[in-house]
Amino acid sequence: MNPRAIPLWPGFLAGLLIRYFMLWYVGVFDMGAYLEWGQKSIASGLTSYYHGTYFPIQYQIFEICVWLAGRLRSDWVLIFKFSNLIFDIPAFFLLVILLKRQGSSAAYALLYWLHPWFLSVFSLGYIDFQFTCLVLLSIFFLRGDTAKDYLLASIPLGIAFLMKPQALILIVVAFLYAIYHYARTRDIRPVGMLLGPVLIFAAYEVFFTASLFSQMPHKAAAAVLPLSYINITNVFPCLTGQMTNIWYPIAYLLKRPGDPIYGVSDQILVLSHLSAKSLATVIVLAIVAFHVLRVERNIGMQVSDQFIQMWGLATLTVPFIMTSAHENHLFLGSVFLVLLLGKSYPISFKVAAHLLLVIQFLNIYGLYGEHPVRIAQALRSTYSEKLAVVYSLIGVTCFVLTSSPLLRGGVRKTYQ
Repeated sequence: MNPRAIPLWPGFLAGLLIRYFMLWYVGVFDMGAYLEWGQKSIASGLTSYYHGTYFPIQYQIFEICVWLAGRLRSDWVLIFKFSNLIFDIPAFFLLVILLKRQGSSAAYALLYWLHPWFLSVFSLGYIDFQFTCLVLLSIFFLRGDTAKDYLLASIPLGIAFLMKPQALILIVVAFLYAIYHYARTRDIRPVGMLLGPVLIFAAYEVFFTASLFSQMPHKAAAAVLPLSYINITNVFPCLTGQMTNIWYPIAYLLKRPGDPIYGVSDQILVLSHLSAKSLATVIVLAIVAFHVLRVERNIGMQVSDQFIQMWGLATLTVPFIMTSAHENHLFLGSVFLVLLLGKSYPISFKVAAHLLLVIQFLNIYGLYGEHPVRIAQALRSTYSEKLAVVYSLIGVTCFVLTSSPLLRGGVRKTYQ
């Protein structure tokens, strides 16, 4: 069926209705942590309670949700889920706009809105919708390559940078792009893409340092926020945090009987004096740096399309190759897949992309699914780490098939 013939509004309303009923689902246990962090941030103050894992703006969103739940005397689950919906709806319409801008059918946005993978992430209460919406807004502002475009795009990017660790690779890509572009053209305009992240981070650094002066030495106070970024990869130091990636089969073979899959440390040596974590970091940075160089040299591509490709590959590569990846960490990468599916990539890319989304759904719902009850029970009753090994082998194969066309330089045209 021609995607352009698929009606948009009935699908949108159907997805909205499904999400409405999901607002009362308790979701994954992470939601309890969100509630606790919001409560304790209000009770002790953000800077006093802050312990990293997520970044300050995300903590403040949790605080707002806790405050609203108390003020409205409402179920906290409803409020936290509704905060996701506030970002989820604009994300859908931003996808519609970006798809039209690149010459693709807007109906591809329904893949995001109605696919079981994206619905399952919403149902389980993960907060990835929030920073993802801001990333899409950043691309939306890249209408051209003027200084104003880069500066506007830097604002939502900067806010995302202060929310979740998954945004860090986006900053790396923007930095590399600015360097490559300057080296080729002596044009500093893309540096503006970094202005928002730098200024917003600096503002929070001043706030944290000033707030903590009375509680600890000045140097220690100034180090609290930067260290939360530097130490982010040490929060959950395992080969895989249930992400069906390249490390899952290895962790399965190495773990002791009865231990969870995330019980294998990423500090194990895979080469002489080189840990799995260090090796993965080198590989990821090498792939991302090579790809950014290729895309930046494609002068016939619009800057927004360049960032869709660069951020798309980066957000697919990190969860598949980096250690410590969790089951929901492919979310942003899968959103970029929606945009990339609208382009004229080979059929192998499209099949692999669709299969990858299905695998992610089966894995996350096999782990934590609860509603609809019959589907959740069927998936959870048959789920096992052995089955997840199969998922990971299929998933890694799909990753190779989707990333290969991107690394070769992508496409220059879309469906007409």
